[in-house]
Amino acid sequence: MNQLRLLHPEPVRKRLRIIPIFLPYHGCPHRCLYCAQHLQTGMANGVHTAAEGPALEAIHAKMVQNLGLQTTNGSKGLGIAFYGGTFTALPVEWQERFLKTVQPHRVAGTITHVRCSTRPDSIKANHLSWLRENGLNMVELGVQSFEPEILRQSRRGYEAETAVQACLTVRKSGLELGVQLMPGLPGSTISGWFRDVDQTLALTPEAVRIYPCLVLRDTPLSQAHRAGSYRPWSLSRTIWAVSQALNSLWRQGIPVIRIGLAPEGTLTPAIQAGPWHPALGYMAKSHALRAWLTLSMSALPEAPRLIFVPKRFAAEFWGHKREHVGVWRRLGLAPSNVRCWERPYFLVTSLADSLQK
Repeated sequence: MNQLRLLHPEPVRKRLRIIPIFLPYHGCPHRCLYCAQHLQTGMANGVHTAAEGPALEAIHAKMVQNLGLQTTNGSKGLGIAFYGGTFTALPVEWQERFLKTVQPHRVAGTITHVRCSTRPDSIKANHLSWLRENGLNMVELGVQSFEPEILRQSRRGYEAETAVQACLTVRKSGLELGVQLMPGLPGSTISGWFRDVDQTLALTPEAVRIYPCLVLRDTPLSQAHRAGSYRPWSLSRTIWAVSQALNSLWRQGIPVIRIGLAPEGTLTPAIQAGPWHPALGYMAKSHALRAWLTLSMSALPEAPRLIFVPKRFAAEFWGHKREHVGVWRRLGLAPSNVRCWERPYFLVTSLADSLQK
């Protein structure tokens, strides 16, 4: 075999445009070590108090306005997501109010998918059935880690088994499962990260999000970092660890729908330390593609002589600031031996004088 024809390893998925409804801290039993939801959601004045009603009223009013605008504009096939708090721990009347507000827009075809994020210790089978009956499609669990020591040091307030059972309960309910992971938390190791990935693979979620841990100002983690008791992962370590996870998840057909926090205007100035980069997701995917292609090329009887790269993946192939040029050159693929084309697959050949397209 002198040629390889390869599709990109990332699972093909229908990309859904999401309308996010941010509920910073609402429903949360306490504030976790690393959490600054008011910064992460762009709601810099968000405050977690017992008086949730008025704040939820304002959030609901904005949601009604946004949905009305989308329907008026003729938008179709959108998703809506309740993020930033613990949706299943909100007062039940508020959960019902939010979900029932979506219903007429589902009938109109504006909304086709509804999801929420919540904590693993805020999941009950009968309540999930009720949520499904009221139009919920997916539950994203903020697992962060399945490692007992990481959960303890991060003050998550539940055991590793709770996280596993919550995922299984969501799956049994018939709802789609999303798993959110956070590499680099206090107590994290590379081996522990790979155990988290293996556990996630075993649970077969429909989607995964990876949020490398950042140190944000005015959090307990910020204090630990200043005191020298917490050291975040470096950017290079994070990119390598995430890229390895991507290839493991992709091989099982599990899409990773987000890598890193979105660069909200209030977030970036608040980053005290940690593996932050606006192109983190692209960089991790680029390293994952490089590792996968390199492994695939080892099946060739001789060094590769020429590669055709789909145009849409050209940037990923070369990497951030063309960082992979040296790697490809050492493998026999100098820039002059790399061609971009319109076809959807990679074609690698070790033939010196001819290429059968």
